[in-house]
Amino acid sequence: MPQGRVDPRLKYNKDDTYVNLCVKYSVFVFNLLFWIVGAAMIGIGAWAYMEKNKFFVDNQPDINSIYDIIFDVSIIIIVVGAILFIWSFAGCIGALRENNCLLKFFYISLALLFLLEVVGGILAFVFSNQVKERVTKVLQEEAIVRYRDDLNLMNIMDWFQENFGCCGVGNDGYKDWEMNVYFNSSSDNPSGERGAVPFSCCRTPNNLEDDAVHINKMCGYEMLSKNPIEAAKTIYTGGCVSGVIKVAEDNMLLVGGVSIGVAVFQAVAIILTRELDRSIAMQKELWIKQ
Repeated sequence: MPQGRVDPRLKYNKDDTYVNLCVKYSVFVFNLLFWIVGAAMIGIGAWAYMEKNKFFVDNQPDINSIYDIIFDVSIIIIVVGAILFIWSFAGCIGALRENNCLLKFFYISLALLFLLEVVGGILAFVFSNQVKERVTKVLQEEAIVRYRDDLNLMNIMDWFQENFGCCGVGNDGYKDWEMNVYFNSSSDNPSGERGAVPFSCCRTPNNLEDDAVHINKMCGYEMLSKNPIEAAKTIYTGGCVSGVIKVAEDNMLLVGGVSIGVAVFQAVAIILTRELDRSIAMQKELWIKQ
């Protein structure tokens, strides 16, 4: 019998339904949780943005390019939270009210996202060298140059350097900090940090003889004037792009497992929502025929 057709020989009971309650409320609860997460992200992102820019009373920071948004963590949190909120709203209300339009919007959007992830992963693998070069250039121009100008960006850069054992971004490693106005070693730089690198580059930032708890923020001073062999005794000298790639390669099973887990999670959500949408459509057709 064709899909969606009702066998007229079967006696209809008004309590019968094609809608599986287990599937319906699984989709509902799944989306309700992400709806709450999305709302929380919007709130946290808005709070972080206002806190970071509360000193800009008359003028807000300039946004001159897409990278000014991409590297503004608070804006990214708000945008991701808003997208998650809208998607999960459609799935949550669509499942609860058995609305085919909202359910279709949810699983089609999720399917397109899944497709983009697959295509993006394939392109990144095929053009890995070009992607690495582009990412390195963007990070040098944004994360390195703007290091002291954005507190959130500075904290993220410090986290990467500390946790991935790296300094700077590209193949020049710690020498990338010559691009920063505060750290460059030119003779006309009046900064007290001239010729230094951030303390997060240090192998042992807690190296104060009389205090093993507090960070020695001067541990990276005068490192830019040293050659890689000498500097390597005190700081990490390799760039973070290569450092992240190396960690990913060393933990390939974990990275692969997480990637497969995310893909399976998305696929299950798409299948369940599509099945719920189909069963609701069949139920509505049955009501019409009766």
